[in-house]
Amino acid sequence: MNRVVKTATAVLSVAALVAMAGCGAEEKLGKTNDEVKKTTADYLHASYEDLKDGGTLTLPIETVPEQMNVFQATATLDTMNMWYWYNPVISLFDDEGVWQANPDYVTKVEDKVVDGKTVVTYDLNEKAKFNDGTPFDWKVWEGTWKAGSGEDKAYQLGDTSGYAAVEKVERGANDFQAVVTYKKTFPWWKKNFGFVMHPALAASGEAFNTTYVNNPHPEWGAGPFKATEYDSKAGKFIFEPNEKWWGKPTKLEKVVVRALEGNADLNAFRNKEIDLVAVGNKNRLSQVKDDNVPIYTGQSLGETALTLNSKRPLLGDIKVRKALMLAVDRQTIMDVRFQGMNYKGDLLGSLILKPTQPGYEDNLGDLGKFDAEAAKKLLDEAGWKLQEGKEFRTNDKGEELELMMPSFGTTETLTAIYNTLMALWKNVGVKLNIEQKKPADYPQIMANAEFDVMMNGYYADNPFAMGDICQFYEQGQNLTKSGLGSEEIDKLCNESITAKDEAEALKLGNETEKKALEMAGMMPVMSGPAMVATKPGLANRGAMGFARLAPELIGWTDAPAASPEGK
Repeated sequence: MNRVVKTATAVLSVAALVAMAGCGAEEKLGKTNDEVKKTTADYLHASYEDLKDGGTLTLPIETVPEQMNVFQATATLDTMNMWYWYNPVISLFDDEGVWQANPDYVTKVEDKVVDGKTVVTYDLNEKAKFNDGTPFDWKVWEGTWKAGSGEDKAYQLGDTSGYAAVEKVERGANDFQAVVTYKKTFPWWKKNFGFVMHPALAASGEAFNTTYVNNPHPEWGAGPFKATEYDSKAGKFIFEPNEKWWGKPTKLEKVVVRALEGNADLNAFRNKEIDLVAVGNKNRLSQVKDDNVPIYTGQSLGETALTLNSKRPLLGDIKVRKALMLAVDRQTIMDVRFQGMNYKGDLLGSLILKPTQPGYEDNLGDLGKFDAEAAKKLLDEAGWKLQEGKEFRTNDKGEELELMMPSFGTTETLTAIYNTLMALWKNVGVKLNIEQKKPADYPQIMANAEFDVMMNGYYADNPFAMGDICQFYEQGQNLTKSGLGSEEIDKLCNESITAKDEAEALKLGNETEKKALEMAGMMPVMSGPAMVATKPGLANRGAMGFARLAPELIGWTDAPAASPEGK
């Protein structure tokens, strides 16, 4: 691994970056903020009956993950995207994010409040079985709860909050009815059991943590596809129709997933080697807009955040962390990110909710207001002085205020964003070094918090965002790595997820996030549109928003030629 240091001479000034982002009377591409906000999911809709029989779908991925257990703490978005193709997908969502249980696994769901506790009864499809013949019965629900609750610390979990709220899972009228009783009211019960574990995965912490490393366990799958080829080193994953599937058969003959870093996916798409590619910046969009391919634009489920690791020696002082946040001009970063686009972005005040979602509040408050002079004052107070003739601040020991941030990509847009951050912090006397890493290194670096500063993304896999509040801010969680928290925040977040209804949960959740962000460890930076170009005729796959369709509904159909701007 090479340590790439961006010296002061390699960094544009803040003024130059702003000028670059707004220069010229160039053509603006894509949809505006208002147009994006009006669209939830955007793709070619087709019924199962309208799909053609046969065909291969080839998709790009940043890296084929080594950890294939979607519940494990080091699992990534790529893990979840691969899990979807060959494992039980219980929770489905329409274009508006309305939840429904997948009838191939769950035939009926009933929820009620009994003696102040939420009780949910699931009737399971008796035809369902895992590929190894294991019954899809109430014990699957019990095992998923016990392993996912966090009670046994041997299980290294990405999120425990939903299952920790469960008091018990019992057999109902028969083996194919699972009754889930929560400890209190739990308005977010639909976020649980969206995916479930094979009993062998749930059996022990050791199995949970290690069994799926470089082994996708196709025999433990249960879906319309089965995993037939997997190689994380070669970056390849192949899925084919599952002869043991009891539902409607998939129309596709094969799904191929290829790992493509940087702009390799864009080149592969233009060479007709893959069938879908993200085009969410001007450079990418400009290269496909005249290719007569459909371009879909919807709301992104991700947001970019800046994490300051309070456990690192130079970031233990809250004054330093607050100064760094005040020195970040998020509007300038968005101007660079969305250069040449009609979309300009909105200043993001929450990592939990998007501005378009009910209950959203600006929980970042004054720490989100760019103020370089206030940042300089705080750094002075923290003992970091800018000596005459020096570019960067030093303490009374003569040590420079020098921070390290890993980078996992090399695209022009990402480089420009990092240059912007470096320039903004240099403006207040803080030195930021960028250390280049391989994408495959990301899970381990995050797990061990091997950074001072991290700019990364968080992705919501369901619309029940405030149900994840403890996953972000409770002490001991494995998602974020600021190293901060308090008993007060723990109490508030748990009161939120066990509130009597969603309205109260949103109120308490916003209070929780305000308290958490005041500690200056996490800074919401921006969100943006999801823009996807596809090969003409690809149905039920595009800019999906919260929509999640059953895998067998994805395939090829006849489609009219696309306009230059997409559809």
